[in-house]
Amino acid sequence: MMAEVKAGKINCIVVKDLSRFGRDHLGVGEYLEQLFPFLGVRFIAINDNYDSLHSNVESDELVIPFKNLINEAYCRDTSVKTRSQLEIKRQRGDFIGSFAVFGYRKDPENRHRLLVDEYAAGVVRDVFKWKLEGISAGDIAARLTASGIPTPMDYKRSQGLRYSTSFRLKEESVWDAGMVLRILKNPVYTGTLEQGRVTTPSYRVKRLVVKPRAEWAVVEHCHEAVIDRYDFETVQKVLALDTRTSVSGRAVELFSGLVFCGECGGAMIRKTVSSGKKKYVYYVCAAHKNEKTCYAHSLRVEALDEIVLEALKKHIQDVIDLSNLLELTDTAQLQQAGVRKLRDRLEKKQAEADRWQTLLRSLYESLQDGVIDKEEYQDLRKTYSRRRAEAEEQAGAIQEEMSREMGNLSEGRGWMGQFRKHQNIESLDRTIVVSLIERVLIFRDRRVEVVCRWHDEFSWQMDLLRQAQGALPGREAV
Repeated sequence: MMAEVKAGKINCIVVKDLSRFGRDHLGVGEYLEQLFPFLGVRFIAINDNYDSLHSNVESDELVIPFKNLINEAYCRDTSVKTRSQLEIKRQRGDFIGSFAVFGYRKDPENRHRLLVDEYAAGVVRDVFKWKLEGISAGDIAARLTASGIPTPMDYKRSQGLRYSTSFRLKEESVWDAGMVLRILKNPVYTGTLEQGRVTTPSYRVKRLVVKPRAEWAVVEHCHEAVIDRYDFETVQKVLALDTRTSVSGRAVELFSGLVFCGECGGAMIRKTVSSGKKKYVYYVCAAHKNEKTCYAHSLRVEALDEIVLEALKKHIQDVIDLSNLLELTDTAQLQQAGVRKLRDRLEKKQAEADRWQTLLRSLYESLQDGVIDKEEYQDLRKTYSRRRAEAEEQAGAIQEEMSREMGNLSEGRGWMGQFRKHQNIESLDRTIVVSLIERVLIFRDRRVEVVCRWHDEFSWQMDLLRQAQGALPGREAV
């Protein structure tokens, strides 16, 4: 419209009232007082009884800007109330998206609640299973496309939803690695809603701004989970690994991204050596191979497989034995007593930090009253500041320890079930390796150390058991 106004095709604009024309009092004022008079355009607001051709200059200069301010204030107030209500819903665990995530559908009786869509949820489970097996996101996408599985966008449209996106380039879209990764990284499939990730600076500015993660609205157990939480955490771990696809191109190698040098901490890489018609595959230290900064040590893949399998079997049995003993021993009171003890220590350290802060504040008064001189003031100020900082640092360490203890309390023994369901393994596969092993260390004396997942929880539960029953007889952890 403004293009036609500037071209001289329109010389009169009529609106219901000033708020229909705009709620930005500065912008509206610029149009009414400068642009329209300059272009010779007549402006009429019917309900506000305003006509620029027959306006009362003195009264309009006061009334019209005031009305524009009220219109803008109404818009600002509405924006604040809307944002506040949406935040309340997010913190309550209500789903406020326009469309349900692939794998779910909205409850017909409550549009803020998600229900499992069995067909799409089956696809999501397959995606996670294939990733745990070591298949890349690109290969998973190709497999889904070859199987004729509709993409999330096409599936929504097939359900009669009026879903559209600016990313669509073809009439029928195909799966790609980006779609697969968005599914693999979305915690909604564990029953957790993460909302409020982006916002706008104000109701005037529509530019999206990503909020710090601490300000997101994260609520657990909002709906039925499609993926087990432990499997989801394992997939996140796999996505963070530096992996390589095998020669066949179908899946990554068994220990890809998990083998490290026990001497320098760097990655161990696979090296294939041909001898006649035979091929031998070794793990060698990358630092020695590339920069000669570590020891020349290696280990054949077949030997590593056997060592890791036996170590994992032993640790699985250790975990099962520990679980059985814990069921016979009441450690709950011991755990809670440990948390209470840490809380008491934290309160004492915080009180100590407050005491040093109080002494710091009283120093200046002592200086003014002549109790201490300037040199004593400087010395005491440094001493009190140092001791306050030390107390605050110690309080922070206790707070972290207490958080870990409370996390262990909430975690419980669910992780033990991950080992128990693999208690009869006879061979290794990628899913077992990434689910139970955190890393494998190879030393120059050909010693192998297998660090299993949840090793901190294992040690913590062992300590609790020892405190409750005395020393635990039997095996040591790997």
